[in-house]
Amino acid sequence: MKATFKNRVYEVVKKIPRGKTASYKEVASRAGSPNAYRAVGNILNTNHNPNIPCHRVIRSDGSAGGYNRGKEAKQNILKEEGAIAVLCIIFFVLTPLSADAQTFNAAYVRPPDVRIWNHDIQQIGSFPGLAPGVKGGGYVATGDVNGDGKDEIIVGAGLGSEPIVQIFSGNGTRLGSFFAYLRHFKGGVRVAVGDVNGDGKDEIITSPGPGTEPKIHIFDEKGKHLLVGGALAYAAHFQGGIHIATTDLTGDGKAEIITSPGPSGGPHIRIFDGQMHNLGMDFFAYDPGMRDGVTLTAIRSPEGSSIVTAIESWDMPIVSTWVLTPNKTGFRVATEFLAFDVTTRNGLRVGAFDIDNDGNDEIVAARNGGTWGEVRVFDRWGTRMGAYLLQDPDYRGAMSFAQADTTADGQSELLIIPTSATVNGPTTNEKSIRVDISEQRLYAYERGRIARDFLISSGLHKFPTPENWSTSVKAKIPVKDYKWTYGVNHPDNYHLKNVKYNLNIGGPFYIHYAYWHNNFGRRMSHGCVNASLADAEWIYNWADVGTPVETVP
Repeated sequence: MKATFKNRVYEVVKKIPRGKTASYKEVASRAGSPNAYRAVGNILNTNHNPNIPCHRVIRSDGSAGGYNRGKEAKQNILKEEGAIAVLCIIFFVLTPLSADAQTFNAAYVRPPDVRIWNHDIQQIGSFPGLAPGVKGGGYVATGDVNGDGKDEIIVGAGLGSEPIVQIFSGNGTRLGSFFAYLRHFKGGVRVAVGDVNGDGKDEIITSPGPGTEPKIHIFDEKGKHLLVGGALAYAAHFQGGIHIATTDLTGDGKAEIITSPGPSGGPHIRIFDGQMHNLGMDFFAYDPGMRDGVTLTAIRSPEGSSIVTAIESWDMPIVSTWVLTPNKTGFRVATEFLAFDVTTRNGLRVGAFDIDNDGNDEIVAARNGGTWGEVRVFDRWGTRMGAYLLQDPDYRGAMSFAQADTTADGQSELLIIPTSATVNGPTTNEKSIRVDISEQRLYAYERGRIARDFLISSGLHKFPTPENWSTSVKAKIPVKDYKWTYGVNHPDNYHLKNVKYNLNIGGPFYIHYAYWHNNFGRRMSHGCVNASLADAEWIYNWADVGTPVETVP
């Protein structure tokens, strides 16, 4: 059932975080009716649900506007939340709401079920790890978090969902849940499990996906914070997401916390104790200038615990294993190997699985989106031991891995849950642009990842933008006039002067700023691709002459 305008308004307002504001016009636009800002005010005036922070919606001129508890009360609440300082209004830049098909292509979405495979790679069980309808999948880890001598299964929500962490028994019975981050954060919760304080029970360690500061939290099985306030793994301004793993690297009976950055961060592996004190054993897994992200896991080997890293996207599908140096003050690379063909640019996710039940872990690797979900298993030297298709052949998303003895037979099982892919765009060119006519949205891809996406206005049905068109950026023109005459006094004639940020994509067709309307998300043009000032400026500066462009119906 299609959501009503009132419900869409409520969903937009729910996403405005504490300390930020949005205007009535912004809310109306994001709810799909840019000119209905007065209706937004009327809708919010009747709201009494405390979960819908209507006091955070203000007038475009920065004044408070109406409030059903009085203007003074609204101003006081905003001051308390930090949204108003003296006379300064801080506006929250809302991300435009996207239809499900826009945000999550069907090929990248599967139910968020945890599937369990034995050492013969036969599926022996499954259960829902998250609520039905979740499209961004999740992350899985295992460990004995309640001290009963059995592994529990921990699932963190993936991209697009509230940051919930759920705890299950080995048979899939739900034991509890908690929120690891503020509920408006929807970048995903990566999870790891390990006894970081030496109390005999494993703790739950979380790290955020992209979109917020890289803060680690540590919880007990009830969701109680064991590290009040959390701790930053990297600089606060880095918001590319971080991956985590745990293992006892130093042999002191306590697990260390190992972190790696996602795309836009360097390949800096950091190692912390259970209080998030850095142990001075950091290293760069790959060239320090690489910015394509690093995934990681930890394995048991005859030499002790080892760290396994892999490049997350774009670059070669390299897996590296790292062991302590003889003096135990740092790490050295033990092995490096290609998990897939050297031309593969889909990145990797890695996990640990003792497939042969010898007490030492093998390495599980799968590509990180954009291609079929083949899972390969390697020994620690890089010898391939098997290759398996553990999702349906049409799935193009990524997977999160863990292992546990869920059947108490003394043998590990492999646990897999679908998760959002880092690589979700073309990998044949470093940059590319896709204009989706049905979605009225432009996607800019860089190194196989979405660099930015935004609403556009393509051609009206009588003046269509070409569809199924493969072209490229032909020229970049900073300012341009547009003029066309269909006949004397014809109502479709136009003369638009001083239009900024023009990318010619062939013939008379351009991607450019449109100062004469703010109706992005609907067909408006005579064939060009209109964008807002901020988006047009960004794509103009980002694209190069020769950047491939495709339009799809």
